[in-house]
Amino acid sequence: MTTRRFPKRCGKCGQQAMRLASVPYAVTIEHDGRPYRVEIPNLSVPQCAHCEAISIDEEADQQISTAFRQAAGLLTPAAIRAGREKLGRTQKEFASLLGVGEATVSRWETGAQVQQRAMDRFLRLCFASPVAVELLQNDFQPAPQGT
Repeated sequence: MTTRRFPKRCGKCGQQAMRLASVPYAVTIEHDGRPYRVEIPNLSVPQCAHCEAISIDEEADQQISTAFRQAAGLLTPAAIRAGREKLGRTQKEFASLLGVGEATVSRWETGAQVQQRAMDRFLRLCFASPVAVELLQNDFQPAPQGT
């Protein structure tokens, strides 16, 4: 089990009073030109016992990202990875099939980047239809030389 690490000194008041707390949290996130209201009744965050300021650390950011994906109806990183693996593709092969960089697929699967809604729909189509994958694969085959 890893220990959650965060600064002990508050970035707002400077007191050495940060501790983990569970707080209600709400934010509106713009994605693809649409606002999404994300509400988390019990967000686990470092909070200052002196001034009550919160700090969004990596774990809190992951909680917010998960809640955002749910509110926006987007695939999770685990679902993207599972879909790719079900297709029997490496990240590199899958990226080539989709016409994106390998690093992009990696960022989607780690949660470091949220896919655009259009790409999310495209991913769902690929995961649901072997015919779609076959069409994409055939589309990217190089034309025979000398014809």
